[in-house]
Amino acid sequence: MRPSHLRFTPDVDDIWQHVKRALRAPAGLGLDGSFSGALVLVDGASGTGKTSLAAELAARWPTDRHVVVVHMDDLYGGWDGLAAGILALEVSLLTPRSRGEDAHLGSYNWLTESWDDGQVIPAGVDVIVEGCGSFGPAQARAADALIWIEAPEHLRRQRALDRGAEDFEHHWDMWEQQFQHFERRVQPSALASLRVQSNH
Repeated sequence: MRPSHLRFTPDVDDIWQHVKRALRAPAGLGLDGSFSGALVLVDGASGTGKTSLAAELAARWPTDRHVVVVHMDDLYGGWDGLAAGILALEVSLLTPRSRGEDAHLGSYNWLTESWDDGQVIPAGVDVIVEGCGSFGPAQARAADALIWIEAPEHLRRQRALDRGAEDFEHHWDMWEQQFQHFERRVQPSALASLRVQSNH
């Protein structure tokens, strides 16, 4: 069974064809000439369906390739941490990958408000990054496919609150302000290789 109940336009099958073209491209090389796997970024405001789409794409991944899904939620370090999460992605994932090295990502525990050990991402594996702010300028330059998702604000808010995040309702406005500032500064939708609508 596919992990998502959301409807995307274009259809997920068409989105997957877009990603497959990136997988068919020659493998990227790190600074030392080592193999670097494909990097797919899925960005958009809260509640647009980024996590669901990333899961859909990972479920379709070729069995002869290894893919790891990275959630930006693990990198923010709290409700005021959008900028910190973007920097962490660059420093902890992109820089080691460019050198052909394993990446070591921390994982923020939102319940205890502390950091766990996180995950090690082996050099050369394919990576899908999903979450608000994954289209930072450095990230976008390193990516093979950049997917931007949009949805109406009322729908986004309802989805986000329905996920059961205990404090999201109280932090919604603060988080939206951070993301809007990021949008104005970076204009991530203009960097996208594919723009997607999520309306259900």
